[in-house]
Amino acid sequence: MSSPAAALTARTAFWRGLTFVGCLLLSLAVTSEAAASSAAGSSGSLRQALKHSLTAATDEGSARITVQFVSGSTTGKVVQDSSLHSGEQTVAIGKELASTVLIGGAAYISGNSQGLTSYFGLPSAVVPTVTGKWVSVQPSDAAFRSVSANLALASALANVTPSGTLVAGKRSKVDGQWVNSISGEAPGGGERLTLFVAATNRALPVEAVESGGSGKSATGEIVTFTRWGEQVHVPTPSGAVPLSAIQAASSASG
Repeated sequence: MSSPAAALTARTAFWRGLTFVGCLLLSLAVTSEAAASSAAGSSGSLRQALKHSLTAATDEGSARITVQFVSGSTTGKVVQDSSLHSGEQTVAIGKELASTVLIGGAAYISGNSQGLTSYFGLPSAVVPTVTGKWVSVQPSDAAFRSVSANLALASALANVTPSGTLVAGKRSKVDGQWVNSISGEAPGGGERLTLFVAATNRALPVEAVESGGSGKSATGEIVTFTRWGEQVHVPTPSGAVPLSAIQAASSASG
């Protein structure tokens, strides 16, 4: 049996997108828009526009981030509030429910039995003892990096930052707002990512769309940003059980 730390470390970023049909339609729309307006801006000006948007977002200091994602036949939703150094996130994937908090330099996880075993990878034998409680994950734990990924604002923004050859799209509306779009390669490569930013001086991110694959292997995500600059209050969970203690108990039981 692998340790809880190993199982948690093996979790990859889950931000994938919406539904296959919705993702496919959005992918086609973004692709044709980009192709129709590939000359809308030089690479240098687009990189400057992208930097300006990300700087404005960081200056705001916080945001509500909602993610709808798909990977093959699996769909789910993430809702999180992120600030510069803390964040609070809930994830729903089928019957799996999982929550993660980043505060004071430590991460905390909780969930129902399916979330604790399938999403976080905790051994089923220890789940009854931690269901309804929080598990603390310290920076010294091997799982910390994967558990805390995307929770703070900077890492959430990095996850929706296109790279490589950038392409400008036509001015359009997203969620009732006029936006400009910048498309490029998604973090990790292979998939196409389009970031829509408000067509204002601040140019704050409004939405990001990523898609890749086809058929049963289709993946994608829609990331929506709202509530820029609102105060994020993330309480430190009380009575948390250290992950190291769970790991020790699991090792002792064989």
